[in-house]
Amino acid sequence: MLTLYEHPFALYCQKVLIALDELGVEYDILEEQRDFDRAELAELWPPASIPVLRDGDQIIGETSIIIEHVAGSRLVPTLEARLWDRLCDQYVSDAVQAVVFDTIEQRFDERAIAKAHGQMDMAYGMLEAQLSRYEFVAGDAFTIADCAAAPGLFYALAIHPWDEATHPHLTRYYRALAQRPSFAKVIANARPLRHLFPLPWPDDFDRYH
Repeated sequence: MLTLYEHPFALYCQKVLIALDELGVEYDILEEQRDFDRAELAELWPPASIPVLRDGDQIIGETSIIIEHVAGSRLVPTLEARLWDRLCDQYVSDAVQAVVFDTIEQRFDERAIAKAHGQMDMAYGMLEAQLSRYEFVAGDAFTIADCAAAPGLFYALAIHPWDEATHPHLTRYYRALAQRPSFAKVIANARPLRHLFPLPWPDDFDRYH
């Protein structure tokens, strides 16, 4: 049995949860603060970062490695999927987290915030071009790249939304993602925890969900 150490509101945990539900595999959940703390997690995985997967005697960290361990070629079929997984993590999800952490830590670093917004804008442009050719980020099938894109875009939509008029393909894609059962489940499970988010939610935020 697989056991995932996670928190339902954590962006990178959501990435793995989407993948597990897409695969239809059985797994158990251990939730941070309810079932374990970071000190306990560090005994299994010294970086103490979440998510972490236990598969029998194996302890696996890092989202993309976890997904490839469980899914293999089913969600990681090509180098293109690996590429877009990395791009979505680095230029959407990491940029989102930079803004969130700046707010939580009250740094108010305008240069860092501007850099993060610029990275998101660049990613939106790249995704728009890619999605003008394909249904999904890395081609015509759902892959690890879409597992990465979905939660990153969810939080990005709250922090630094893309212009829907100039990004119709990205908007079409996100609208479809929002209705996909694996992603919809993640959003529903995290909804009661939205008070943890340090920035205001836009009034029309749930228009796709």
